Order: sequence, then C-alpha cells, then structure tokens
Amino acid sequence: MEAQHYKLSQTIAAHNGIVRSISTQGDQLLTCSSDKTAKLYEINNNQYHQVTLISFFEKYIYATCARINGGYAVGHDKQIYLLDNEGNPLGILDGHDQQVCSLKSISENLLISGSWDATAIIWDISQMKQLYRLNGHKYGVAVYGDENLNFITGSQDGILHSWSKETKIKSVEAHKDIIREILTSPLGGYITCSNDETIKLWSKDLELIQTFLGHKSFVFTMKIHMDQVISGGDDRLVIIWNLDGTPKQTIQLPDTVWTVAINNQNDIIIGTSDGKVRVFTSDPTRFASQAEIEALEQEASLSNAKQEGGMSEEEVQKLPGIDKLKTMVGKKEGEIRLFRNGNKPEAYMWSAASSNWQLIGDVIGGKGASSRKFFPGDKYFEAGEYDHVFDVEDDHGITKLLPYNEGESFYDSAEKFCLREGYSKHYLQQIVNFLKKNTSFGQSQRQKKSELETMKEQYAQQQIIQQQQAKKQIDFQYIPYTQCTYYENMNLQGLSKKLFEFNAQVSEELKLTEKETLFFNKGIESLGQQSVQKTVNIENSVCIIFVQKLIKWDPQYLLPVYDFFRLFCLHHSSEQIFAGLEKGMNLFLNIFTIVNLQPVNTVLVRLALQTLCNCLKHNTNSCAILYHLRIVKDIILSLLDTDEKNVQVLSNLILNLSIGIYQRNGLNDQASEMLSETIVTFLQYTQRDPETIAKLVTALGNLMRSPAQQIREQCKKISYGFIQSLVIDTNNEDTLKCLEEVKLSMQI
Repeated sequence: MEAQHYKLSQTIAAHNGIVRSISTQGDQLLTCSSDKTAKLYEINNNQYHQVTLISFFEKYIYATCARINGGYAVGHDKQIYLLDNEGNPLGILDGHDQQVCSLKSISENLLISGSWDATAIIWDISQMKQLYRLNGHKYGVAVYGDENLNFITGSQDGILHSWSKETKIKSVEAHKDIIREILTSPLGGYITCSNDETIKLWSKDLELIQTFLGHKSFVFTMKIHMDQVISGGDDRLVIIWNLDGTPKQTIQLPDTVWTVAINNQNDIIIGTSDGKVRVFTSDPTRFASQAEIEALEQEASLSNAKQEGGMSEEEVQKLPGIDKLKTMVGKKEGEIRLFRNGNKPEAYMWSAASSNWQLIGDVIGGKGASSRKFFPGDKYFEAGEYDHVFDVEDDHGITKLLPYNEGESFYDSAEKFCLREGYSKHYLQQIVNFLKKNTSFGQSQRQKKSELETMKEQYAQQQIIQQQQAKKQIDFQYIPYTQCTYYENMNLQGLSKKLFEFNAQVSEELKLTEKETLFFNKGIESLGQQSVQKTVNIENSVCIIFVQKLIKWDPQYLLPVYDFFRLFCLHHSSEQIFAGLEKGMNLFLNIFTIVNLQPVNTVLVRLALQTLCNCLKHNTNSCAILYHLRIVKDIILSLLDTDEKNVQVLSNLILNLSIGIYQRNGLNDQASEMLSETIVTFLQYTQRDPETIAKLVTALGNLMRSPAQQIREQCKKISYGFIQSLVIDTNNEDTLKCLEEVKLSMQI
C-alpha cells in the first residue's frame, strides 16, 4: 500500500505570538498563545473558521487539553481554567506554585497537570480538588495518566518516573535533557520526547525499546496517530515516523514547532512560533492550491537560511570550561554563570548550601537552536522559558540575569530588575534602552524610519478628514451620558441579623468562626459610616470570608450575603476582591448560577444584579466587570423573560457598562461588540417600556461617542439597522431627542 503523504490544506493566521498549545475535539480546534489569548475554531466546508476569541487571560498560555467529557482545560500561569465547548469558564483549579506546562485528561472527572514548580497534581474535577500531588522532579514536569491511577512523569533532569497513585514505582534515566512530552504508545507502553533531540519508545515497565533519531534540535511536541508518531521541534521540522523509528515523511516549517495535534479528519495540525496554525492532510481533495504549497516551501527555505542567533563559536570558546566548575567559586546564592562543555555553552547556578555549581540548562542559540531560554525564577521573574535571558554585568563584574519576553513592557521588566538587584531607579532608562537595542524593537527601527514619510502623509490626510467632519459635528446634549446608577439603600441591622441567623444553619465547613464573625461585624459597621467611607478601610479578611465561605452558601441563605456585598461594592475596600488574577471571577460565576436557578428567586436575582451595577463605582471593580463581560452578557441574556423590576435593574446595569466602556475605551477588543449584541437582543426579544428602551438606546449612544474608533465601528455594525428603524412609543421629548442623537451619531 502506498504510504500516506501529507500536504498543506490550510494556513490560519491565528495569533500575534507563539502558538504554544493546540487541542482538537470533534469539529473544534482550540489554539492557545503567548499573546495571552485562546481561540476556538470550527470546521465548515473543510476549513477551520474562528467562532470565539477567549481574551480574559493575563499571561502566556502554556498548555491545553481537550477534556474527555467535553470542553477544555487551559493552563494559565499557576491555574487551570476549565472551559466549556464555547470557551466559557466553568471553574478554576488552583494549587500549583508556578506556571502549568503540561495537561492530560484522564477520565470524565480526572485530570493530571505538570508545572514548573516541579510537581504533578491529579485533580478530581467533580469536586474541584486535588487527589494526589507527585513530588521529586526538577523544574517543568511532563505528565501522563490512566484511569487505573497509574501515572508517568518526567522533568528537567531527564528522569522518567512511574507511579501508582502517590507511590513511586520506578525511575529511569530516560533522556539527557528535559522531557517535553509523554504519551501512551500503540504497543502498550509509553513514548517520550526531549530536548536531547531524541524520541524514545518504552515498555510498560519502562524498559527502552527503540530510539528515534532524526531531529536536529529540541523535540517539543508529539502525537500518536494509529501506527505513526508525529513529532515537531526547534529544528522547524515535523517528522512522521513508523514505530520502528524510521521516518516516513518530513515537513519543513518556517519557524519553531511548539505543538501538533490530530483532528477527526486525520489531519495533522501544527502550531509554530510565527503565530500561525497550519493544517496538513493526506486527502488530495483537500490539498491547498499548488501555489500555496510552493509558497510555504519557499517561506520555510528562506526562513531557515536566514536563521541566526545565539553565541558564535568564538564567543563560546572564550567561556571557562566545565573543568573550572570546582575551582571557580560563586559570590552569592543563585548567581548564574556560563561554562563551556566541549563546544556547547551551558548555564550553571551557584548553590551556597552545597558549595557547587548546578546545571540549569543549555544556553540556546546557533543554527537550528531555540531562541527560548530557561530562567530558574526568583521573587520578581517567574521560572520558565523566555525569548531572551540577558547576562548583565554590574560595576563589580558580577553577571546578573535579566529575562525578557518579546512584547512585554520594557519599563516593567527594567523596574523589576532594579528592584531585585537594589539598583536606583536612575538606572531604569539605561536598562530600557538596553532592552530596546537587543530585542526585536531595535531590529524594527530601520523599517519604522522608512515608514515615517508615509505616516506623515497619512496624518495630513486624517487632519483634512477630521476638519471636514468637524463641520458636521452636532451639539450633542444627551450622549454621552456618564452618571452611573448605584443601589445604596441599606438596612444594616436587618442584614446583620439575617446573615448571622443563617450562619447558624449552614454546614460546619462554611460556618463563620467566632473570629470571622467579629471581622464581618466590623465590616458591616464600617459600611454604615458613610461620612468617612473614603478613609475607613475594611479588613481584607472580609473579602476572603466572602470568597471562601459566604459565596458557597446554599442559595436559600444568600439573600443577606448579596445584600451585604451589594453595599460592599460601593466601598473602596472591595477592590481587594477584584484586583487579583481572577478579577472576581468566582463572584461573576456565582451570579450566573443564581440567575439560572429553578425555581427563580427573583429577590436574590435582583440583589445580584444590583451588585453588578455597583461594581462600576470603583476603577478596579469596573475594569473587572468589563474584563468578564462575556460572563455578564450571559447573565443578562439569561434574564430576557425576567420580571419588570429586574428589567429596570438590567437596563441600569447595561447603561452603567456602556459608561464603563466609554470611560475606559473598552479594555478588550470585543467589549463594545458584546454589549451592542446584548442590547439589541434584549430590545428585540419582547416589547419593553419606553424608559427601559431610552436607557438602552442611551447605552448605544455612549458607545457611539467613544473616542475609540474600533468601539464606534463595532457598535454601528451591529446596531445601525435596528436603531434607524426604531420608534419609541412615548411623548417624552428628552427620550425622543436622545434617540435622534443616537441615530445621527451613526450616520457621521
């Protein structure tokens, strides 16, 4: 039988950063990137089309996996986000101390994760808790597990471990460098890949069966497909192997291959450092055009010919050899120096406790080598891989390590470096200039200079257009409207009485302790001191109690909880809840649960919605609710059929959100789009009263008066036809004039 030959089928310009991990499930493709976004695609007419942008992440996304029971798990920083098939967050697993780098779905309710904190964790998703924690690794951990609670792990030291639950069964020195991926093999054992450029096939007892030789640099990723192994790495190659270690086909890519996957059409999907995802198929009916195939081949050839970086041979030869490791003494704990092992530069860190240098990794560079470098982590910079790890010598000749990722703020990195080393901020600009010179910023300056004349010409044209538009400007009186509605009425005595009455009825696990009761009583008292609210702080313990206990109470007990939190959101101390990585996600998810309860508790729903309205009071809270606007949109659309009083609160919430977007230019690329869609859907669903319609139309007007062109364009695209045909059945002159202004704003 003729061997299958894969050719390009589709190229997706998916991300602005490295495509670090991809997963497939049914007709779906999830891509995750260093640009801090994830995207969902679905197949239509044999091509992937984007259906969802997931933009609530704040940092790099290193790992993802499709869950066996549907949905996805995404490793973001130290946490694991559980998403449904539409990209909506279902919950967060929190337990690692550093970024999650490896994920595998074991069964419907079991998940295993590996992290740069040198541990693996097995999670029970049904209870959102840890079952086992596997220790004894070095830095990043690759993981695999099965339903019988047998686990395989490997890490930076190249050692492969087998486990039964938490008991270590066996360890073998499997590779000479970090183990990147562990999979089960078709032969009943396991298969691993490593930075040592090899892939290895193991028996179930971790006896070596076969070594695959062919990659020229680090092997970052693998997938098993029937009787084939598909691997990719830093040599920009994807190799399709037989199980005997012979290559069947080699695909050259223009950039580092970080991740591969197989979809339900037996296609190979490849994610690379250039932000692109490429689909390769063996089905001739789905091959790309010959011109596209040839263009990719040319791009790959040109890119590989130009590839450069790392240390030159001359620079490497100047380094002290590893024979100096025993005679050169480090000056302080954690000092890092480079040594030469043969012709290969290696990084070592000084351990004061053991008085020796410890290998932390290769210095990556040269042809076929990665531009990513390992940094062991400290108080200011997290452990992991960076685009650059610069050696900066101080006035005493001591090398300081400065990690940096392309696209990050020069000033943030420089400030953290100064803080870590105790340098004066007078050095800040000097370090910023160094970063600009030695990163892609400096490489792009010549191109920017050549574009200057074009920019000047475009600016002159824009000035003319703006002058022409200024003549058409309307003296708007009703939009933008910037006075948020807050719910400030309080009965603190009744609230307190009911809350502590319910506290006596909840489970022991969630019941407030005597000390927590004192904290909470003090917090309630502080809410009543309106004249000094700006200066009176409420203990952070109140926030912790709310998140860890009160929000988990049974819905029948939540009325006084949300009555309290509605008022607490108006107090500046509430910003503590919304300032962290999750930005109050637990609160928004809890409200989403409340509005979908059956039977509906209309009073509780109203208090929850009033809480959301009050979130626009303070900047941190306002940024958080806009950050989680996708969840808030789902909350609003779950209440299309709600009662009249709740409709009034919803209209105030939507108007408050539009004010937040107007004042902060959106905060995310899709904020105005999501809110515009929500408004139009809410208005179209059923006949609304004139006051509600007026508020929702005003909300659209706020978006149309935004200084941000993208916000105006998104709003106009979604709501133009609806607004132009809208007639409000009212004699209120202000309402009619407001509608007229909104219509005119969409015509400019």
